[in-house]
Amino acid sequence: MTDNGVQPIKHKRQSLSAQAQQYLLDLIEQGTYQPGEQLPSESDLATQLGISRPTLREALLNLDQDGIIIRRHGVGTFIAPGYGNRLDSGLECLESILELAAHQGLQVAMDGLEVAQKPADGELAGRLQIIEGTPLTHVRRVIVVRKRPVAYMSDVVPSSLLSPADVDETFNGSVLDLLRQRQELNVAQAVANIVAVNADGFLSGKLKAQPQQALLLLEETLFDDEGTALEFSLNYFMPEYFRFHVLRRCCR
Repeated sequence: MTDNGVQPIKHKRQSLSAQAQQYLLDLIEQGTYQPGEQLPSESDLATQLGISRPTLREALLNLDQDGIIIRRHGVGTFIAPGYGNRLDSGLECLESILELAAHQGLQVAMDGLEVAQKPADGELAGRLQIIEGTPLTHVRRVIVVRKRPVAYMSDVVPSSLLSPADVDETFNGSVLDLLRQRQELNVAQAVANIVAVNADGFLSGKLKAQPQQALLLLEETLFDDEGTALEFSLNYFMPEYFRFHVLRRCCR
């Protein structure tokens, strides 16, 4: 038995890096390592697991990409603070962040709400299939889970569908929910893209993130059942708090 209950891994048909990745994940899920806790140094952890440092680095890289750990250059490796509070969603289902949190028994809050009306520039006019200069309602806010900023969301809606006055004290943080409450609108589907981006100075400040920290950007356009664009949004997520997946089926 080694420190923190870590034992050398046994050779199986899986690669050693895959075994190490799963073993470390099991330790985290069992509570051997807690969210925010620092892992032993690479040399110590590799020795405890009985594997080489390059093999360990491969396992840690995969855990880092999954948002389970955070590696800080020159500082060390930490369990993601949001691990255990992570919101898990299948993108095939059109749900608001509030619905997603409710399914998992988490409470979310909103901070820094900003609402403004501006004329559509060329890019937004193209996104929303409207004439340039059309009044747009911009809604920006930070989503918080247990006092930690987890997402920065920016939605743009034609003011004819949602005026700034409609985003009042009853607004709970979800523009999607607000649009679905409008009886004259039939929200049907969304076209979404997910890309990895690095936090600039603005996003670092909003999300209390490290400069250049990796974020998940969900870029989404919402449509009604006739194909009319209703809303365009840019949603920046802290990866340690979110996991998105897609159900894929055989097309043959």
